[in-house]
Amino acid sequence: MLCLEPDYLEDFFCDGQRCGAQCCRLWTVFVDEGTYGKYRQLPREQGEEILAHLAPGEPGQAPWAWDFGEKQVCHFLREDCLCGIQKAHGESYLGNTCAIYPRKAVNIGGNFQRSLALSCPLAAELAVCRESPVVFKWREREPGRPDSWQEIACGQGEEGLAAACLLLQDTGLAILQLKLPLWERLSALLAYLTAADKAVEAGDFEVLLQLSDEYGHGGGEREEGLGWDLDRHFPGLRAALSPVAEKNQHLGALHGVETSASLPPAELLLENMLVSEYFTELFPCTLEGTLRHNGRAFFALALLYREAIEEARPQGASQVILAVSRLATLMGHDRDWQETLSRHI
Repeated sequence: MLCLEPDYLEDFFCDGQRCGAQCCRLWTVFVDEGTYGKYRQLPREQGEEILAHLAPGEPGQAPWAWDFGEKQVCHFLREDCLCGIQKAHGESYLGNTCAIYPRKAVNIGGNFQRSLALSCPLAAELAVCRESPVVFKWREREPGRPDSWQEIACGQGEEGLAAACLLLQDTGLAILQLKLPLWERLSALLAYLTAADKAVEAGDFEVLLQLSDEYGHGGGEREEGLGWDLDRHFPGLRAALSPVAEKNQHLGALHGVETSASLPPAELLLENMLVSEYFTELFPCTLEGTLRHNGRAFFALALLYREAIEEARPQGASQVILAVSRLATLMGHDRDWQETLSRHI
């Protein structure tokens, strides 16, 4: 199949020895039914050793999850930070979560996309430590595990919804990469999504196409920020999000990774960060609510990323990567944090 993906995905490979296998600690890692069945078919002693460390999963997620025990570390994580199950039985015996993360696979009405979750520091390094803008490319890929694809607007009669989702995504990315000051681009994005709301509500795809063509090429009106007095309201957003972040146990498992990569200029770094998040988190349809609401949340997220990166930059690339991974963990994996952001907006 043909998949659309950021150019840096081609350079990613999982290296637990380098990052310390951070995703094998503290997380809830689910195991799908197919993989569970493979464990049951192993020779008795081998199968029992694996099954002893599985617990019931969560409704709506997966039937099983790894029991990490009191130390909150996967029992099969070896001292060299490689996976004991993969070493003994091969990659096909990994559950979907372990086999795919940090890759994310999405099917939008038969249009296939792959990306990287930047909660993984090695993925974040590829996204932000580069001297050129992110480029999206079509690549031929094997389908892989069919049950690992997130499906959106794939039902009969949903072709129009899929086309609208793809157009909104493509135009948003084009706006974020215009040759304009970054905050002017974000203002243009917010104005585009506000106008697009009316076209979507009316079911007028032709108007949406016209708006996308205009804004995607740098035209259209601008909207000044969020309608906020940033000096007054942004500290309130931080204050609302801070206690939620403090409850997130996953942040404690994240640490900087040594890197020889250098950091690009500040605006390019932030642009690549935001372009990657817009694509990976499926903006502007991430949060419940209007397109405008999603645009305002994304604008606020940009402010949070800018602040985190500016604070970490004097300490070097490793700390910038860590700052990016921490925020991506909250945005991509912490529903309470995401809902708090949405409510505050």
